[in-house]
Amino acid sequence: MQPGSLIYALKQLETILRPRFTRVCVDHGLTATQFTALTVLSRRPGLTSSELARRSFVTAQSMAGTLEPLLERRLVSRAQDPGHARRMLLTLTASGEAVIQEAGPDVLELEDSMVDGLSREERVQFEELLRHCRRALGEAEPATVS
Repeated sequence: MQPGSLIYALKQLETILRPRFTRVCVDHGLTATQFTALTVLSRRPGLTSSELARRSFVTAQSMAGTLEPLLERRLVSRAQDPGHARRMLLTLTASGEAVIQEAGPDVLELEDSMVDGLSREERVQFEELLRHCRRALGEAEPATVS
């Protein structure tokens, strides 16, 4: 295996996947970052904006622009942390959950096309291996470019 070949293969996958994922999100009235933020809040309600930014792989400044339309559309709500008056916590609303559910089948179709030809066990193993790689490298740095 040549140095960089695995990184190159991952970049090729990302280059093909990103515009397709973006298209699915746009079809549901979202940006890819907005969809990611909604799914993160679905799994982890009560995050601050900076925590959500880290988990969504964007900068805190970028998350501020991402959140505003979600708050305006009432897909996300923001409330004061009862334990810390200066912290604002974000949660997914029922409308936000409905948007995820609506987009879900199209996202799953994209994921299925990406792993077409792999068995169920291979798909599970592939996801586990990707998660292992992420853990091995440590927490992701926020993206600086899109």
